[in-house]
Amino acid sequence: MAVTRREFLRVASVASAVAPVMARAQGVGTAVPAREAVNPVPIRVGMTDWNLGQRGDITKVALAREIGLDGIQVSLQFPTDGKTPTLRDRKTQEAFRRAALDNGIQICSLAIGSPGRSRLPLHTSPAAAILLTEAVEVAHNLGTYNILLPILGDSHIDMTSQTQVDTFVAMMKEVARYAEKYGVVIAVEDWISAEDNIRLLDAIGSDHVAVYYDAHNIVPRVKDIYAEPRMLGSRIHQIHVKNANMLLSTQGGRVDWPRMAKELRNRLPRLVRPRDRIADEGHHRRYPRQHRVCEEDIPHASFSGRLTLST
Repeated sequence: MAVTRREFLRVASVASAVAPVMARAQGVGTAVPAREAVNPVPIRVGMTDWNLGQRGDITKVALAREIGLDGIQVSLQFPTDGKTPTLRDRKTQEAFRRAALDNGIQICSLAIGSPGRSRLPLHTSPAAAILLTEAVEVAHNLGTYNILLPILGDSHIDMTSQTQVDTFVAMMKEVARYAEKYGVVIAVEDWISAEDNIRLLDAIGSDHVAVYYDAHNIVPRVKDIYAEPRMLGSRIHQIHVKNANMLLSTQGGRVDWPRMAKELRNRLPRLVRPRDRIADEGHHRRYPRQHRVCEEDIPHASFSGRLTLST
C-alpha cells in the first residue's frame, strides 16, 4: 500500500477526535459538531535548511515561506575562517529570530552541524559538552525547544564499550541540568536500538534528554522496526518520516509507512494531529529529500513530547 504524506498524517491521527474536522476541511462531509472542533493541535510542515540549499543561510527562512512551508530547522555550524556568519553569534541569532517573525515561519529545531574532526566523536571529545551547552542557549535565544543531536556516523556510540557509554552518560547528565534551566530538550538521533536508547536515557535520568527517532536510518540495525515506538513511547521527542530520495507514495522504501503510522498512532496519540494546510506535493518533487512537520509550541511539562515528521 503506497502512502502520501497527507495519508500518513491522517492514518497517524486519533481518528475519533479529528476525522470529522478533516472531512469538513477537505469538503467531504457534513458540518462538524461543535464539541469536535475545539482547537486541535496543528502539525506544521517545514524543511531543514540544508535541504533548502545551504546550512546556516538566513535567506532560506524566506524561501520556506515562499514555497508554502510553516517551519524550518536551522543549523548551528562551527566555521573556522572567522568570517562566516554563525548562530554562535548573538547578532546572527537575533537576525534569524527576526527573519522567522517577519516571514511567519517557525524555527522548529536547532540541528548541530558537524563540529569538525577534532571535536568528534561527540561522546568522547572534551569539547562536546561545551558545544552542547552553548547550543542549548542558542536554541533558547531562537525560540525553539528542540535540539537535534546526531550521534551516528563519526559519532556513533559503541554500546559494547562501557567507557563510551559512561562518558556519554556523564556528559549528558551535566548538559541536561543546563537544558532544564532553559526549557530545551536535547533529542538524540542514533544508530542504536530502542533497548539501548532506554538504557542510556535511564542512566541519564532527565526529561530534557530524549530520542530523535529516525526509523529509516536504523532499519538494518534493529530486529523489529515496528516494535520500537511501542518500547520508546513518550521518550520520543521528535520523529523523522522519510523514504530516502523518494516520495512516501513510492514503494520499495525501507519502512512500511502505513504500518508505522498505526504504531505511532497507538503509542503516541497525543503527539499526532493533522491539519489541512500542508505543503503541496509539488514542493516534494522540487525538494524531494527531507521535510519536517513541527508542532505548535506546547510547554514540555504539559505535553508528552514534540513531533517532527520528514519525508
